[in-house]
Amino acid sequence: MHSTVQTEDNNPGLTILRWIYEELPSDHKDRLQAVYFVHPGLRSRLVLATLGRFFLSGGLYWKIKYVSRLQYLWDDIKKGELEIPEFVQKHDDILEHRPLTDYGIEPDPFHLSQIPPTAYSFGRHDSGWSAREYMS
Repeated sequence: MHSTVQTEDNNPGLTILRWIYEELPSDHKDRLQAVYFVHPGLRSRLVLATLGRFFLSGGLYWKIKYVSRLQYLWDDIKKGELEIPEFVQKHDDILEHRPLTDYGIEPDPFHLSQIPPTAYSFGRHDSGWSAREYMS
């Protein structure tokens, strides 16, 4: 699973995940060791933590493993063994530069830090503050 977006576009939901797991033959369920949830958002984590226990079977619920970055995925899976879509890699690159986004915190939502600063603030001139002219 991957949740680049917080809508149904790329997040299958609990019921689909449950249906897929229940359709697996019992020997496959027993051999399934983990379901990796790559780049989970805060909302996804909360929904799975609260509602997941009710909607997912116990066997599946405890097999879900949250992976906030691809580098942590390589601890369990050999790199190159699994095909990672390009949009997942791009999202991982974005998270490398904005780590708080992992937890639903957007430090600069309007991207104001990318605006070039102006040379002077309001009322300031090279010779000094403009208010000095009125004080003489």
